[in-house]
Amino acid sequence: MKKVLITGAAGFLGRRLLRSLAAVGSLAGKQGEDVPIGRVCLADIVPAEPPPNLPFACKPLVGDLADPDYVDRLAAWGPDTVFHLASSLTLQAERDPDAAYRVNVEALRQLIGALRHRPRLVFTSSIAVFGGTLPDAVGDGHQQAPTTTYGTHKALNELLILDGSRHGKIDGRSLRLPIVVTRPGTAQPSVSDKIAAIIREPLNGIDTVVPLRPETPVPLVSAGTAATALIRTHDVAEGKLPDKRAFNLPALTIQAQDVAETVRRCGATGKISFKPDKDMQRIVEGWPAHFVSQAAVRLGVRSDSDVYALVADYLENRDV
Repeated sequence: MKKVLITGAAGFLGRRLLRSLAAVGSLAGKQGEDVPIGRVCLADIVPAEPPPNLPFACKPLVGDLADPDYVDRLAAWGPDTVFHLASSLTLQAERDPDAAYRVNVEALRQLIGALRHRPRLVFTSSIAVFGGTLPDAVGDGHQQAPTTTYGTHKALNELLILDGSRHGKIDGRSLRLPIVVTRPGTAQPSVSDKIAAIIREPLNGIDTVVPLRPETPVPLVSAGTAATALIRTHDVAEGKLPDKRAFNLPALTIQAQDVAETVRRCGATGKISFKPDKDMQRIVEGWPAHFVSQAAVRLGVRSDSDVYALVADYLENRDV
Protein backbone atom coordinates (compact mmCIF):
# COMPACT_ATOMS: atom_id res chain seq x y z
CA MET A 1 0.00 0.00 0.00
CA LYS A 2 1.30 3.41 -0.97
CA LYS A 3 1.74 6.34 1.46
CA VAL A 4 1.10 9.70 -0.22
CA LEU A 5 2.01 13.15 1.11
CA ILE A 6 0.22 16.21 -0.32
CA THR A 7 1.56 19.61 0.72
CA GLY A 8 -0.83 22.49 0.23
CA ALA A 9 -3.62 19.97 0.70
CA ALA A 10 -6.15 22.53 1.95
CA GLY A 11 -5.89 24.57 -1.26
CA PHE A 12 -8.39 24.10 -4.02
CA LEU A 13 -5.98 22.21 -6.27
CA GLY A 14 -4.92 20.04 -3.33
CA ARG A 15 -8.56 19.18 -2.67
CA ARG A 16 -9.16 18.34 -6.32
CA LEU A 17 -6.04 16.19 -6.41
CA LEU A 18 -7.23 14.26 -3.36
CA ARG A 19 -10.56 13.54 -5.04
CA SER A 20 -8.80 12.49 -8.24
CA LEU A 21 -6.57 10.13 -6.26
CA ALA A 22 -9.67 8.63 -4.67
CA ALA A 23 -11.15 8.09 -8.13
CA VAL A 24 -8.10 6.22 -9.48
CA GLY A 25 -7.34 4.40 -6.19
CA SER A 26 -3.72 3.58 -7.04
CA LEU A 27 -0.46 5.02 -8.33
CA ALA A 28 2.44 3.56 -10.26
CA GLY A 29 5.12 1.85 -8.21
CA LYS A 30 8.85 1.92 -8.89
CA GLN A 31 8.54 -0.88 -11.42
CA GLY A 32 5.47 0.61 -13.09
CA GLU A 33 3.03 -1.67 -11.29
CA ASP A 34 -0.26 -0.36 -9.87
CA VAL A 35 0.04 0.09 -6.10
CA PRO A 36 -3.15 0.82 -4.11
CA ILE A 37 -3.13 4.05 -2.10
CA GLY A 38 -3.33 3.12 1.57
CA ARG A 39 -2.76 6.38 3.48
CA VAL A 40 -2.60 10.06 2.59
CA CYS A 41 -1.04 12.80 4.74
CA LEU A 42 -2.72 16.17 4.18
CA ALA A 43 -0.17 18.86 5.03
CA ASP A 44 -1.03 22.54 5.17
CA ILE A 45 -0.88 25.59 7.40
CA VAL A 46 -4.63 25.21 8.03
CA PRO A 47 -6.57 21.96 8.58
CA ALA A 48 -7.36 20.10 5.37
CA GLU A 49 -10.73 18.44 5.80
CA PRO A 50 -11.01 15.32 3.61
CA PRO A 51 -14.35 14.51 1.97
CA PRO A 52 -16.32 11.52 3.32
CA ASN A 53 -16.10 7.96 2.05
CA LEU A 54 -12.56 8.03 0.71
CA PRO A 55 -11.13 4.60 -0.15
CA PHE A 56 -8.01 5.26 1.93
CA ALA A 57 -7.13 6.71 5.33
CA CYS A 58 -6.28 10.42 5.61
CA LYS A 59 -4.10 12.10 8.21
CA PRO A 60 -4.23 15.92 8.40
CA LEU A 61 -0.96 17.39 9.65
CA VAL A 62 -1.09 21.13 10.29
CA GLY A 63 2.07 23.23 10.28
CA ASP A 64 4.15 25.90 8.57
CA LEU A 65 6.66 24.90 5.93
CA ALA A 66 8.86 27.75 7.15
CA ASP A 67 9.30 25.69 10.37
CA PRO A 68 12.15 23.17 9.94
CA ASP A 69 10.71 20.89 12.63
CA TYR A 70 7.45 20.62 10.68
CA VAL A 71 9.28 19.73 7.47
CA ASP A 72 11.19 17.02 9.33
CA ARG A 73 7.89 15.61 10.64
CA LEU A 74 6.56 15.35 7.09
CA ALA A 75 9.67 13.49 5.95
CA ALA A 76 9.62 11.22 9.03
CA TRP A 77 6.10 10.07 8.10
CA GLY A 78 7.84 8.12 5.34
CA PRO A 79 5.90 8.85 2.15
CA ASP A 80 6.37 6.77 -0.99
CA THR A 81 4.94 9.63 -3.07
CA VAL A 82 4.99 13.39 -2.53
CA PHE A 83 2.82 15.89 -4.39
CA HIS A 84 4.40 19.22 -3.47
CA LEU A 85 1.78 21.89 -4.16
CA ALA A 86 2.36 24.32 -1.29
CA SER A 87 3.85 27.73 -1.99
CA SER A 88 3.71 31.41 -1.17
CA LEU A 89 1.98 32.94 -4.21
CA THR A 90 2.93 35.77 -6.57
CA LEU A 91 1.61 38.81 -4.74
CA GLN A 92 2.69 37.50 -1.32
CA ALA A 93 6.18 36.76 -2.61
CA GLU A 94 6.51 40.23 -4.12
CA ARG A 95 5.60 41.82 -0.78
CA ASP A 96 7.93 39.68 1.34
CA PRO A 97 10.55 37.81 -0.70
CA ASP A 98 12.48 36.54 2.33
CA ALA A 99 9.44 34.94 3.95
CA ALA A 100 8.42 33.45 0.61
CA TYR A 101 11.90 32.00 0.12
CA ARG A 102 11.64 30.11 3.40
CA VAL A 103 8.36 28.53 2.32
CA ASN A 104 9.00 28.14 -1.39
CA VAL A 105 12.66 27.15 -1.61
CA GLU A 106 14.23 26.35 1.73
CA ALA A 107 11.39 24.04 2.77
CA LEU A 108 11.76 21.96 -0.40
CA ARG A 109 15.53 21.79 -0.03
CA GLN A 110 15.13 20.53 3.53
CA LEU A 111 12.36 18.10 2.58
CA ILE A 112 14.45 16.54 -0.17
CA GLY A 113 17.36 16.15 2.25
CA ALA A 114 15.21 14.53 4.94
CA LEU A 115 13.24 12.06 2.79
CA ARG A 116 14.28 8.41 2.80
CA HIS A 117 13.99 5.47 0.36
CA ARG A 118 13.94 7.71 -2.76
CA PRO A 119 10.22 8.54 -2.99
CA ARG A 120 8.68 9.85 -6.20
CA LEU A 121 8.16 13.61 -5.86
CA VAL A 122 5.89 15.62 -8.18
CA PHE A 123 6.43 19.38 -7.97
CA THR A 124 3.97 21.98 -9.22
CA SER A 125 6.17 24.45 -11.04
CA SER A 126 4.71 27.37 -12.96
CA ILE A 127 4.42 29.26 -16.21
CA ALA A 128 6.00 32.09 -14.20
CA VAL A 129 9.50 30.60 -14.65
CA PHE A 130 9.39 32.22 -18.11
CA GLY A 131 9.46 35.95 -18.72
CA GLY A 132 11.05 38.78 -20.61
CA THR A 133 10.72 38.94 -24.38
CA LEU A 134 8.91 35.76 -25.36
CA PRO A 135 7.93 34.14 -28.65
CA ASP A 136 4.27 33.54 -29.40
CA ALA A 137 4.55 29.93 -28.19
CA VAL A 138 6.84 28.83 -25.35
CA GLY A 139 7.88 25.19 -25.12
CA ASP A 140 9.67 23.13 -22.52
CA GLY A 141 13.21 24.14 -23.46
CA HIS A 142 12.78 27.90 -23.65
CA GLN A 143 15.32 29.80 -21.54
CA GLN A 144 13.93 30.71 -18.14
CA ALA A 145 13.98 34.40 -17.22
CA PRO A 146 11.34 34.91 -14.51
CA THR A 147 10.15 38.46 -13.85
CA THR A 148 8.61 37.77 -10.43
CA THR A 149 9.96 36.45 -7.13
CA TYR A 150 7.44 33.61 -7.31
CA GLY A 151 8.71 32.59 -10.75
CA THR A 152 12.30 32.79 -9.56
CA HIS A 153 11.54 30.47 -6.66
CA LYS A 154 9.84 27.98 -8.97
CA ALA A 155 12.87 27.99 -11.28
CA LEU A 156 15.19 27.38 -8.31
CA ASN A 157 13.01 24.50 -7.18
CA GLU A 158 13.16 22.83 -10.58
CA LEU A 159 16.94 22.76 -10.15
CA LEU A 160 16.60 21.37 -6.62
CA ILE A 161 14.35 18.60 -7.99
CA LEU A 162 16.86 17.80 -10.72
CA ASP A 163 19.84 17.80 -8.35
CA GLY A 164 18.05 15.79 -5.68
CA SER A 165 17.19 13.17 -8.30
CA ARG A 166 20.79 13.11 -9.55
CA HIS A 167 21.97 12.43 -5.99
CA GLY A 168 19.45 9.61 -5.58
CA LYS A 169 17.45 11.32 -2.84
CA ILE A 170 14.21 11.43 -4.82
CA ASP A 171 12.71 10.44 -8.16
CA GLY A 172 11.55 13.96 -8.97
CA ARG A 173 9.58 15.51 -11.78
CA SER A 174 8.26 19.08 -12.23
CA LEU A 175 5.07 20.00 -14.06
CA ARG A 176 4.79 23.68 -15.01
CA LEU A 177 1.20 24.81 -14.58
CA PRO A 178 -0.49 27.67 -16.43
CA ILE A 179 -3.28 29.62 -14.68
CA VAL A 180 -5.46 27.06 -12.87
CA VAL A 181 -9.19 27.82 -12.68
CA THR A 182 -11.59 27.98 -10.94
CA ARG A 183 -11.37 28.16 -7.15
CA PRO A 184 -14.83 27.79 -5.55
CA GLY A 185 -15.93 30.03 -2.70
CA THR A 186 -14.88 33.60 -2.07
CA ALA A 187 -12.29 35.59 -3.98
CA GLN A 188 -8.64 35.28 -2.99
CA PRO A 189 -5.82 37.87 -3.31
CA SER A 190 -3.83 36.07 -5.99
CA VAL A 191 -3.16 36.77 -9.64
CA SER A 192 -4.68 33.49 -10.80
CA ASP A 193 -7.81 33.97 -8.71
CA LYS A 194 -8.38 37.45 -10.10
CA ILE A 195 -8.50 35.83 -13.53
CA ALA A 196 -10.60 32.89 -12.32
CA ALA A 197 -13.13 35.43 -11.03
CA ILE A 198 -14.18 36.01 -14.66
CA ILE A 199 -15.75 32.55 -14.48
CA ARG A 200 -16.76 32.24 -10.83
CA GLU A 201 -18.31 35.55 -9.90
CA PRO A 202 -20.78 36.08 -12.78
CA LEU A 203 -21.99 32.48 -12.57
CA ASN A 204 -22.84 33.16 -8.92
CA GLY A 205 -24.69 36.38 -9.70
CA ILE A 206 -21.83 38.62 -8.57
CA ASP A 207 -20.57 41.53 -10.64
CA THR A 208 -16.84 41.41 -11.35
CA VAL A 209 -14.25 43.83 -12.67
CA VAL A 210 -11.52 42.15 -14.73
CA PRO A 211 -8.12 43.80 -14.05
CA LEU A 212 -6.88 43.16 -17.61
CA ARG A 213 -7.41 44.59 -21.05
CA PRO A 214 -10.19 42.65 -22.85
CA GLU A 215 -7.88 41.43 -25.60
CA THR A 216 -5.29 40.01 -23.16
CA PRO A 217 -4.57 36.33 -23.94
CA VAL A 218 -4.66 34.16 -20.83
CA PRO A 219 -3.27 30.58 -20.71
CA LEU A 220 -5.70 28.49 -18.66
CA VAL A 221 -6.24 24.97 -17.38
CA SER A 222 -9.10 23.60 -15.31
CA ALA A 223 -8.42 22.22 -11.84
CA GLY A 224 -9.67 18.81 -12.94
CA THR A 225 -7.32 18.65 -15.91
CA ALA A 226 -4.42 19.86 -13.73
CA ALA A 227 -5.09 17.15 -11.13
CA THR A 228 -5.23 14.48 -13.84
CA ALA A 229 -1.97 15.80 -15.30
CA LEU A 230 -0.23 15.65 -11.91
CA ILE A 231 -1.21 12.00 -11.51
CA ARG A 232 -0.10 11.21 -15.05
CA THR A 233 3.22 13.00 -14.39
CA HIS A 234 3.67 10.82 -11.30
CA ASP A 235 2.96 7.61 -13.17
CA VAL A 236 5.37 8.23 -16.05
CA ALA A 237 8.31 5.83 -15.93
CA GLU A 238 11.50 7.58 -14.87
CA GLY A 239 13.30 6.63 -18.07
CA LYS A 240 10.70 8.45 -20.18
CA LEU A 241 11.08 11.81 -18.46
CA PRO A 242 12.75 14.74 -20.25
CA ASP A 243 16.42 15.28 -19.40
CA LYS A 244 15.66 18.15 -17.02
CA ARG A 245 12.71 16.27 -15.47
CA ALA A 246 10.46 19.29 -16.10
CA PHE A 247 7.86 20.08 -18.75
CA ASN A 248 4.89 22.34 -19.40
CA LEU A 249 1.24 21.47 -18.92
CA PRO A 250 -0.21 22.71 -22.24
CA ALA A 251 -2.66 25.55 -21.77
CA LEU A 252 -5.86 26.55 -23.45
CA THR A 253 -5.15 30.17 -24.45
CA ILE A 254 -8.10 32.50 -24.89
CA GLN A 255 -8.61 36.25 -24.67
CA ALA A 256 -10.11 37.53 -21.43
CA GLN A 257 -13.07 39.01 -23.31
CA ASP A 258 -13.83 35.62 -24.91
CA VAL A 259 -13.84 33.95 -21.49
CA ALA A 260 -16.33 36.58 -20.37
CA GLU A 261 -18.54 36.05 -23.43
CA THR A 262 -18.61 32.27 -22.90
CA VAL A 263 -19.57 32.75 -19.26
CA ARG A 264 -22.45 35.00 -20.35
CA ARG A 265 -23.63 32.33 -22.78
CA CYS A 266 -23.56 29.80 -19.94
CA GLY A 267 -26.20 31.73 -17.99
CA ALA A 268 -24.17 34.16 -15.89
CA THR A 269 -26.27 36.80 -14.17
CA GLY A 270 -23.44 38.88 -12.71
CA LYS A 271 -22.09 41.72 -14.84
CA ILE A 272 -18.54 41.66 -16.24
CA SER A 273 -16.57 44.84 -16.86
CA PHE A 274 -12.92 45.52 -17.63
CA LYS A 275 -10.64 47.94 -15.78
CA PRO A 276 -6.96 47.13 -16.40
CA ASP A 277 -4.61 47.23 -13.42
CA LYS A 278 -1.06 48.05 -14.47
CA ASP A 279 0.60 45.61 -12.06
CA MET A 280 -1.72 42.75 -13.01
CA GLN A 281 -1.32 43.53 -16.70
CA ARG A 282 2.46 43.58 -16.35
CA ILE A 283 2.56 40.23 -14.54
CA VAL A 284 0.25 38.45 -17.00
CA GLU A 285 1.94 39.95 -20.07
CA GLY A 286 5.27 38.71 -18.68
CA TRP A 287 4.06 35.11 -18.99
CA PRO A 288 3.86 33.04 -22.18
CA ALA A 289 0.65 33.60 -24.15
CA HIS A 290 0.76 30.11 -25.63
CA PHE A 291 2.13 27.38 -23.39
CA VAL A 292 3.04 24.20 -25.28
CA SER A 293 4.98 20.99 -24.69
CA GLN A 294 6.17 18.21 -26.95
CA ALA A 295 7.01 16.14 -23.88
CA ALA A 296 3.48 16.48 -22.53
CA VAL A 297 1.99 15.33 -25.83
CA ARG A 298 4.34 12.36 -25.89
CA LEU A 299 3.53 11.43 -22.29
CA GLY A 300 -0.25 11.79 -22.64
CA VAL A 301 -0.62 15.02 -20.63
CA ARG A 302 -3.25 17.21 -22.29
CA SER A 303 -4.98 20.57 -22.06
CA ASP A 304 -8.71 21.27 -21.82
CA SER A 305 -10.60 21.01 -25.10
CA ASP A 306 -12.22 24.45 -25.06
CA VAL A 307 -13.39 27.25 -22.77
CA TYR A 308 -16.72 25.50 -22.22
CA ALA A 309 -14.77 22.67 -20.56
CA LEU A 310 -13.28 25.19 -18.14
CA VAL A 311 -16.73 26.50 -17.24
CA ALA A 312 -18.18 22.99 -16.93
CA ASP A 313 -15.38 21.92 -14.60
CA TYR A 314 -16.25 24.78 -12.28
CA LEU A 315 -20.02 24.27 -12.40
CA GLU A 316 -19.68 20.56 -11.68
CA ASN A 317 -17.37 21.09 -8.70
CA ARG A 318 -18.23 24.43 -7.10
CA ASP A 319 -20.27 22.82 -4.32
CA VAL A 320 -17.80 20.08 -3.36
